[in-house]
Amino acid sequence: MTPPRIKGVMTAVVILIVILMLALGVLNRILHTSAPDSGGGDVVFNIPKGANLSQVAAQLESSGLIANRRLFIGAARLLRADRKIQPGRFLLPRGADNVEILRYLIRAGLQTKDITIPEGLTARQIASLFSRELGLDSTQFLAWCEDSILARELGVPAGRLEGYLHPDTYNFYVNSSEIDVLTRLTQQFFALLTDSMKNRMDSLSLSLHQAVTLASVIQGEVILESEAPLVSAVYHNRLRRRIPLCADPTIQYILPDGPRRLFHKDLELDSPYNTYKRQGLPPGPVNNPGMTALKAALSPAPVDYLYFVATGDGAHAFNTDSEGHIRDKAKLQKVRRKVESKKVRK
Repeated sequence: MTPPRIKGVMTAVVILIVILMLALGVLNRILHTSAPDSGGGDVVFNIPKGANLSQVAAQLESSGLIANRRLFIGAARLLRADRKIQPGRFLLPRGADNVEILRYLIRAGLQTKDITIPEGLTARQIASLFSRELGLDSTQFLAWCEDSILARELGVPAGRLEGYLHPDTYNFYVNSSEIDVLTRLTQQFFALLTDSMKNRMDSLSLSLHQAVTLASVIQGEVILESEAPLVSAVYHNRLRRRIPLCADPTIQYILPDGPRRLFHKDLELDSPYNTYKRQGLPPGPVNNPGMTALKAALSPAPVDYLYFVATGDGAHAFNTDSEGHIRDKAKLQKVRRKVESKKVRK
């Protein structure tokens, strides 16, 4: 027969073990409860400056990243991580438990960078830009630009992305890939393409690809946005009369050492992009135009101009006849000679 004293000790030990097991169960539940993995992959999660633990927990719960905000708060306090959570952007995995989520949140968030793509850059120039700013592989970037399967997946009605990489200011994660960037730029283009613009293309008997191609040529010509509808009118009038466009941007596009001042020999290059020798539009865009150029391509000014030439100050002189055009070209040559003479004197 077991003495009462030993019996009491054994009972106390059993109770203690039960309590410890219950405590460990509760602790495990607090630390390692996770939200069901929805299979959606990683999620970008933002913590604004000044957000407290309760706000962060509520936001995590509503995003489906944790199962229960109270358990998460308990885990953060147990691990003394409640004051270590950093503001910023984080890439959080779905299905992670509270401890894993906290490990991400006490580290510095994902870094981002604002990058501006000017209107009229070619895909090659954009590749160089992202190589400098994000360290992307420019060769791989261009290879994806030429990938017809990717173009089709992104809804581009052509075998390449040139023309559809929308110029704008973007905020990119520093660990973005080449496809991440190309997808976002292309999606932005289609997001800005309205039904009224599509209807206008139909009324002009232009496909989307033709409209973007024409817009790129206009973009390559204009410095002053106010002149875009006038330049568009010249090209529409030439297309309608089956006169070669004689567009310098299409020549610049095929120069291995461009952009630069064009010479007569450049106009003799054998290429489908040489609009001095071939009628109609080039086979595709020669840069990535902005929406102003695309809208101008769809809404040419109601004028009969067939010619234009630079005036030397960023503007252009427009004409309906070749005689006036020749006179304006002579004026431009005078301006150029004055500029060259000043350079020599310096």
